[in-house]
Amino acid sequence: MKRKYIILLHIACWSLLLITNVWQTMSVNTFSPNRNPEVGLASFFKYLVITTTYLLIPLSCFYGSYLVVAPQVEKKSCFKAVFYAFLTLVFIIALRYLMEYKFFLPVFGFDNYNGHPYTVSHFVANVFFYYFPAYFVYGLMYFFVEGWYKTRQHRQDLQKEKAAAELSFLRSQINPHFLFNSINDIYSLTYQKSEDAPGALLKLSEILRYMLREGNEDFVPLQQEVKYIENVIELQRISAKGNAFINFDIEGYIGTQKIAALLFIAFVENAFKHGVWNDVKSPIQINLEASNDNIHFSIRNKKNNDQKDKTGGIGLTNVSRRLELIYPGKHQLDISNGAEFYTVNLKLQLI
Repeated sequence: MKRKYIILLHIACWSLLLITNVWQTMSVNTFSPNRNPEVGLASFFKYLVITTTYLLIPLSCFYGSYLVVAPQVEKKSCFKAVFYAFLTLVFIIALRYLMEYKFFLPVFGFDNYNGHPYTVSHFVANVFFYYFPAYFVYGLMYFFVEGWYKTRQHRQDLQKEKAAAELSFLRSQINPHFLFNSINDIYSLTYQKSEDAPGALLKLSEILRYMLREGNEDFVPLQQEVKYIENVIELQRISAKGNAFINFDIEGYIGTQKIAALLFIAFVENAFKHGVWNDVKSPIQINLEASNDNIHFSIRNKKNNDQKDKTGGIGLTNVSRRLELIYPGKHQLDISNGAEFYTVNLKLQLI
């Protein structure tokens, strides 16, 4: 909580206490010796001034405890804590004496004790047994509750910073991986002097523009992410000279729903890299079902048993970690590595 809001909260609480005391004082007519009702602006002003001045006692007790005594308790400096508590007690007793006998009595003619002045022992007993068990203890409690809250908030901020840094690192690993594969494909087309090379390069330019512009955002519109996947698929078809069989089916509402950027691409890349994409009888099947609140993404590809590179790379590990960071408790990722087919099912609850 910002400091200015904390200050406003303190002012509001003490103001509420003041208003309550003024109302109670006027209601029971405490300051009228003969208990006759007093009305008018003058009496109200007197009640307000006296009650406001009396408020200095709980204020001194609370903030003496909160600002002076409690820090020593936290440092486990018992001697200083007791000494400062004693000084607070002496200060409040002196303050009360000055208020009642040097201000209220000569200025307003107000005698809180009806001609029977309290002794020092009475002042000590009243302050020690009335104000200390309340406002002094409140100051201690507030100090340690505030410290606990600040520590908890600091830990949460550290966790958020750590998660943000980790997401940035994971995202930086995704982009070079895709760029490396695409450049290799376009290089092959160029080497073969294929007419598809200019189109593939233009498609790559569009993909990179999206990655640079939207990839650094936490969330992007789902329709833009779908368009990005379609461009990636088209680039794969171009590099395969039309010999890539990939079905991308979309169901439901695709609009302005927000989704984590570059979330599905690792699964698509994995299917291209380790799957069979040139078999017309077993095409790569990508499905996306979307509603306002949920998304179901699935991809199924026939495994390439002749693939020498059996490692899955860092892509799938990264996307799993990103899901844990961005959608904790709001996603379900199931990966089936069967004898013939590799299947991914991802269900997301949008946030």
